[in-house]
Amino acid sequence: MVPREQILPRIGELLDENPEITLAEVSDILGVAKFPTAQAGLVQARGLRIADQVEADPALDLTGAAERLGYPKATHKGAVAAAEAELHARSAAPYLQEVADALARAGLADPVQVQVRQLAGGHLAAAVPLVAGRDVPALVWDERYGWRTAVSRRHPIGKDTGARPEGEGIRYLATGTHPTPEDLMAAFTGEGKRR
Repeated sequence: MVPREQILPRIGELLDENPEITLAEVSDILGVAKFPTAQAGLVQARGLRIADQVEADPALDLTGAAERLGYPKATHKGAVAAAEAELHARSAAPYLQEVADALARAGLADPVQVQVRQLAGGHLAAAVPLVAGRDVPALVWDERYGWRTAVSRRHPIGKDTGARPEGEGIRYLATGTHPTPEDLMAAFTGEGKRR
């Protein structure tokens, strides 16, 4: 059985050998359950590769990329949806990394590679853990609501209920969903109120 963190890279290798590989073949070769492990991994791996193709050739549409990669037509719908989600997450990553890097330079956070997560409904969120010892364990970005403080370091984003997170320890920072790193830090440290 393949360790969880190696499933996606191994599926990628299998796709390199045979773009038409089936769910049953992936399950048998890797020794993982068909549902959901092999199925989800195969859809995600195909989606990542479609996204890579479209980024490399913006004139190419997602279905055209799936066809170019040799994926069976029956797999296009799921793989294209995964590619759309991946491209959406990639579009947010540069801004979020810019903020994380600025927080690290200011000594508020340790250097981190931001991981963008897709919530229910396709909405994106990400967390930037702050340096240990602060009252606030992390800052969370949600594309619907902007930046806020988190109450948990281990699970800063929390469970997505579809409603705007509220409660003790949660404070929304700056205005809009994409404030500059400077405006965000000023709102977080309270310097924005003193100006």
